[in-house]
Amino acid sequence: MTIPKELEGVLSSKPDIMGGDVCFTGTRIPVVMLLDNVSAGTSWEEFYDAYPDLTPEMVRPVLEWENKQARMAMGLELVA
Repeated sequence: MTIPKELEGVLSSKPDIMGGDVCFTGTRIPVVMLLDNVSAGTSWEEFYDAYPDLTPEMVRPVLEWENKQARMAMGLELVA
């Protein structure tokens, strides 16, 4: 699994942690949990209650990266 350069400080993948799943650095929380919860419409309050080790400062870069990737794939204008 390749972690984008922009997210190297936020995400990590180690074979001995969660079987190598991409997790938020310093946690055992796979990034897929964020993506699945966002897709499911989970409120931020519920999300942070379920994953108290995560902070907005950890989550925001992942969401910004995903937004950029989606915009590029659809040929939409990138926002700063």
